[in-house]
Order: sequence, then C-alpha cells, then structure tokens
Amino acid sequence: MFRNAGLILLLIVIASIVWFFVKGRVTRAQEQVRDRALEGASVGRAATARPAAKHLAMMGRTLTLAADPQRTGELIAQVAGADDRVTDVRPEPQALIVEIDGSRPLVRAHLLPDRTVVGVDEMTWEMGFPQGASVWDRVAAAIAQAATAQGIPVSEGTREFVRADRPQERAEVWVVKT
Repeated sequence: MFRNAGLILLLIVIASIVWFFVKGRVTRAQEQVRDRALEGASVGRAATARPAAKHLAMMGRTLTLAADPQRTGELIAQVAGADDRVTDVRPEPQALIVEIDGSRPLVRAHLLPDRTVVGVDEMTWEMGFPQGASVWDRVAAAIAQAATAQGIPVSEGTREFVRADRPQERAEVWVVKT
C-alpha cells in the first residue's frame, strides 16, 4: 500500500516538473512570436509571425468620421452596441468608451468639434496575440459602413502600440505609442 502511494507521489512530482518546463517553453515561444511580429525585419521573421502581425495591424486601425460629434457618437454607440462581444458602451467627457469582452481591448471614440476619431487605446497581449483584434476589425468595418450609408465621410488611419509598465494579472497591457 505504501509502495503504491509512493509511486503515485513520485509520478505527481515528475509530472509537475515536466509541466513546469513545458509551460516555460510555450511562454518563450509566444514571446518570440510577439517579438518577431513587432520587429518584422526580415522576410523569414515576418512570414513566421504573420498571424500576430496581422492581429496587431487590425488593432492599430483607426477611423475618422467627419461629422458632428453628437451624430457620430450616436452612430458608434448604436453600431458597436449591436455586436455580441461588445459588453459596454458608455460616455466620458468628450469621448465614448467601447469595451470588448468586459475590459480589453478598450476602444475610445474621441468626440472632437469637427470630427470623431475612433480606435483602440489599450489592449492585452495573451497567448501570442493581441486579444480582440477580430472583434475590433468587425466593429470598425460596421461603423465605417454605417457612416458611409449615412453620408458621413470616413477615413482610416493607423496607430502603434507599446507595452505598458502596468501588467494586468498575467496579461501584458499595451497602450498607444505617444
């Protein structure tokens, strides 16, 4: 009986050690993919990190709606609120906040007197990719389509991100590069 218990305990210890090293290798591999996506210096690296780079580019997409901020704010709230993965749309002074999946990515629509600029202000990087990129891309496309249908001129831009110094639990938080 003690022999079986000792054998089981030994197997648990060995499995724990193996899990520790396997998990560490996966994390290092994810970091390498992220770094390759951000560097993109060579064709080989860019090809290896194509999915992560694609998601990062989707997160950097911005829209500028050239119309009254009240009108564009209502349009953004209506269109974004219709998406299943958007959990909250709330006003702030001169802005409208759109939360995807409860917290990140955090999309902010800056309501300026002559235009509205909409884009991701913060995101998390987990499992080798920025999280919520496909949702933001879908919401941005829907906003652009609805604005165009209403005769509001829309232009697209891009943003770059950097890793923030304030981690959120185990996820990395990335913010707009200033």
